[in-house]
Amino acid sequence: MAQDDPQEEIIEGEEIEVPVTGVDQASALLSLEELIKNHIEAIDKLKIEVKQQREMLEDSFNSNPTYREHEEKVKEVMKGKNSVRQEISKQPAVAALNQKVKDLRFDMNEKSKTLSDLLQDYIEQTGATSIETRDGKVLEIVRTSKLVRRP
Repeated sequence: MAQDDPQEEIIEGEEIEVPVTGVDQASALLSLEELIKNHIEAIDKLKIEVKQQREMLEDSFNSNPTYREHEEKVKEVMKGKNSVRQEISKQPAVAALNQKVKDLRFDMNEKSKTLSDLLQDYIEQTGATSIETRDGKVLEIVRTSKLVRRP
């Protein structure tokens, strides 16, 4: 680009679009993929370390006789509580309430999944990252991604 050419004069603060070649895109994609793989490995290492440290922490408690004694008492109390809970759950009215709660949670999860899909469409169509509710609250649309190991 020649500075003498008035048609190619660059004004300070002006953004210049540099065309991205296929090689640049491929290089950027490989770099991104490498960063992702590095983070996956780092997270896996941290998970192992957390597990080891948690086991050491639990061993610290379990090696204490007073703690173990109280833990046994808690187990006995919990057995009694669970037994009573099961008896109460057998009552028809309580069983109906329990089923109603399960149904409501299922409906809520289904509506949440549908809302997620609708928000994705909204972002694609409008480019907006927030939406205003009927009562005037502005809610930010947040996207999350995660990796799941294939079976």
